[in-house]
Amino acid sequence: MRAETSFARGRSLFEAGKYEEARESLREATAMYPDHDQARSLLAWSEYFLSDFRGAIVSFKIALRRQPTWAGLYNGLGWSRFRLKRNHLAIAAFRPALDRNPDYVDALNGLGSALFELRQYGAALPPLEQALRGSQPLIAKEPAEAQILRAKVGSSLYHVGRYREALAMFIRASLAAPDSPELQEAIGWCYIQLGQKQLAREAFQRALLLAPGNEAVVERLRRASR
Repeated sequence: MRAETSFARGRSLFEAGKYEEARESLREATAMYPDHDQARSLLAWSEYFLSDFRGAIVSFKIALRRQPTWAGLYNGLGWSRFRLKRNHLAIAAFRPALDRNPDYVDALNGLGSALFELRQYGAALPPLEQALRGSQPLIAKEPAEAQILRAKVGSSLYHVGRYREALAMFIRASLAAPDSPELQEAIGWCYIQLGQKQLAREAFQRALLLAPGNEAVVERLRRASR
């Protein structure tokens, strides 16, 4: 009963975004009742949101020993490894999450993001595109996560030589983030690859207006003006 009380308090604190306090209550719950799998899972996520990724990895692994079918535990393990730049190990965790739930948007995002970081752009595209489709609401404003995904999809398309599709993706992303010099720069690069130097110059100029003095963009503008 004491463990359940600590778990209930920890869950309420977690849902309120008070991860430090939640971690303490959930630690109490798991100390009193080590087999409390829900408490262990929330403890792991509390550690993750506190950027204690190594601690989260340990907690997710302990929980997985008892609950090897919980897709969310593999997903959490994957993201914890990803934050530590252990991309190959992250992929090894995201895949079993998707084996159990092929439409798991967060795990699709994680798998695609890990492959993207490894510069395996062709392999990254399918999970990133599926995650993007799954994260788009029918009516409400597109969430920030979808905007980040859109930029990754655009970059992957660019790197595999699908410049027109990449351009369309970057333009749509820029509509949601008009103050992003990186997106304007990406649009410029797509126009360069498509042989449209005037449009490339205009995109690089917009990037410079948003980030004055960026020497890299200045050099790209010079290249587009040749």
